[in-house]
Formats: sequence, C-alpha cells, structure tokens
Amino acid sequence: MISPTTSTSTPARRSTVDGRPDLRLVEGRARPAAEQLPLELEWEVAPGVPAVPPVPPALRLVTDEPDIGLADLPDPRLWAARLARAVAEVSVGERPPGQLTRWVSRYELAKLTRRAAHISRHPSARAQQRVARKRVVKAVRTCEVAPGIVETSAVLVGTDRAQAIAIRLEATAGRWLATAIEMR
Repeated sequence: MISPTTSTSTPARRSTVDGRPDLRLVEGRARPAAEQLPLELEWEVAPGVPAVPPVPPALRLVTDEPDIGLADLPDPRLWAARLARAVAEVSVGERPPGQLTRWVSRYELAKLTRRAAHISRHPSARAQQRVARKRVVKAVRTCEVAPGIVETSAVLVGTDRAQAIAIRLEATAGRWLATAIEMR
C-alpha cells in the first residue's frame, strides 16, 4: 500500500477516487503545454537547386487500368482477317510493305520485308513472278489476353496450300497495332 505523502506546496484533498480510499486526488499547478516548432520541409541540394526535381510536362501518369477506348476500336476478328491477308501478301512480295506501316510495328514490318526479299530470290519464285494468288480467309480465332491486347490466329487458303498466321494486336491510340506476327 502506498503511504500518503504530504507536501507543503500542494495541499491534499481528502476525496477518494472511484470510491477507493487508498487513492486520492492531489491538486497541483498546471504545467504549460510544450510547443513544438515546425520543421523546414523544403530541402535544397545547393542554393537554388531543390532536392526533389519538378515533374517534366512530357511525362504521364501510368495506372493499373489502361485508359483505352476499346469501344471505339473495330471488331478484332474482322480486323485480324483483313490484316492476315495483307500480311500474307506482303510476306511474298505481292503488296508493298509501306501499306502496313500504320498497322504493324516497325520490327515486325522489317521481318516481313526480309521474308519477302528471301522469297523473291528463291528459284521457284522466279517462275511464278507476276502471278497473283488469290487468298481466302477461312477461319479466324481471337483471344483477349488482357484489356486492350488480343491474340488472333487466321487460316488462309490459296491456290497451292493453306497458311496459318498468328497476330498479336494491341490497342494503341485508338487503333489496333500488330506487335507480333508468326507465319507457318
């Protein structure tokens, strides 16, 4: 048990706390509240050079949800069918690759151009030069991998044989862009 102490500076009151006689209230002087000064939050590396550089206006905020107007894009099945036929024509040299510049990535367009150059140098292609082959798209399948990204496959049938083309379409600036093309 705590023994009560008497102090000459603070007189003790004889009241009990919560009905317990062993606890008592002591009246004392109120202490002044401590005052804390604000810290300097603007740091400088050197005079006039802020520690945190300003954000350049050319940068944009990247979020988890893509800000793509998917409703404004054409149907990926129809688009893949048209693009597959055009890609097949570019790959054998029947269509100039410049026509696909807007719809196919630079890397894939360069691959198609190299393929067309190799095919045109082959001895069997020289005999069939200037013979346009009609290709018909027989089947198109699409699979949405992520919002704004669709992987498609198409089967084209020509006069001599069937050909399969796989294309990865990504929504970019309100249009579909082929970023990967595989042909068999």
